[in-house]
Amino acid sequence: MSAALLQLSGLSGGYPPVSVFRNVNLTITGTEAIGLFGPNGHGKTTLLKTVAGLLDPWQGEILFAGQRLNSEGSMRARISRHLNYDLFRRRKIRARDVVRAGLIYVMQGNLLFPEMTVGEVLDIAQRAASGRQGVGEMRDTVHDLFPRLRERWQSKIRFLSGGERQMVSIAVGLLALPRLLILDEPTLGLSPKLRLELAESIARIRDTKVPLLVVDQNVEFLTDLVDRLYLFDHGTVTAEIDKAHMPSHDEILAMMFGSGQ
Repeated sequence: MSAALLQLSGLSGGYPPVSVFRNVNLTITGTEAIGLFGPNGHGKTTLLKTVAGLLDPWQGEILFAGQRLNSEGSMRARISRHLNYDLFRRRKIRARDVVRAGLIYVMQGNLLFPEMTVGEVLDIAQRAASGRQGVGEMRDTVHDLFPRLRERWQSKIRFLSGGERQMVSIAVGLLALPRLLILDEPTLGLSPKLRLELAESIARIRDTKVPLLVVDQNVEFLTDLVDRLYLFDHGTVTAEIDKAHMPSHDEILAMMFGSGQ
């Protein structure tokens, strides 16, 4: 097996004092595409935010390309509910270090600058590449993947549809030249037509050999896209399934929710 690109070992975290996910073990190697599927509200996004450095892990290890991204040791509990302990507690992981390493997280919700144009946002996005070679080629790839954005190049973000904003969000992630691209619910809330269009674009990203970690509620989209699927329930990984043994849609739902679904 290839060396791990991303390895999570015994990772736990949440929003103190509430534990959200526990003892998560997950590995991505080479140019794999990995899917994470489970019920809403069970900790998938909190896990991704922790890996991306937006939240501190409580315990465990985040290794990326052989480099440990979080500091060693468990996070100590807050000592007072009346004090904003985050102002004084030293961070165990920093988002800027994660980005510099090449791990790029595209959050759900199209969090973009509403008064900027598509072109302006994408011009800023490539600065996150930190001098790595290939920005020009990736810009051409983005134009090919999302021809709709060329038509809206001078449009402000706030005038775009939800699907178009999601395309901009993914394009921003790609222009950072990711060594691993994490997509959190990329098809959430889109019309069937735009969902299909975006799913096809993400499949083409997969064909460029950019490693992917994708969370989505569309299980058919995930099973068609990924090499391995992790099932996630109540804050823990409950199963790992490879492409050769991928169950049907109904079987996956039965594994997650019981045969009565």
